[in-house]
Amino acid sequence: MSDVHTVSANGTTLAIIGQRPKVDGIQFCTDPRDAFQVGFMERPSGYKVEAHRHPDRQITVGSVSEFVFVESGRIRLTVFDDAWQEVAREDIGPGGFFLILGGGHAVEFLEDSRLHEVKQGPYPGDTGSKEFLRAIA
Repeated sequence: MSDVHTVSANGTTLAIIGQRPKVDGIQFCTDPRDAFQVGFMERPSGYKVEAHRHPDRQITVGSVSEFVFVESGRIRLTVFDDAWQEVAREDIGPGGFFLILGGGHAVEFLEDSRLHEVKQGPYPGDTGSKEFLRAIA
């Protein structure tokens, strides 16, 4: 996936950023060991995914991952390592996405934008869901 790249620090993948790639079939941009899996699928008309379900299994989630797809507009993503050092800054437009797997991040809206966000639940509320770099007044 040439339109997809990783941001790493100290040997840990913090983020995957890219433009939605053209694929033949299904292709994941995540490593099978990542706690959150993201893939892209393109199939022709008439293709069928057979009826199935995913069996229950015990999974320990050590951190919350977050996937964001930019439908329209433009944003700026800044990625930080665990020590709050900036390791990447990138503008992302329509069809772009990012997946946060570790560290910290900030998002600035450069234009009116429409995003799709997916992350693990349940949601603990505003006070239990984020740790901020600076206290918010």
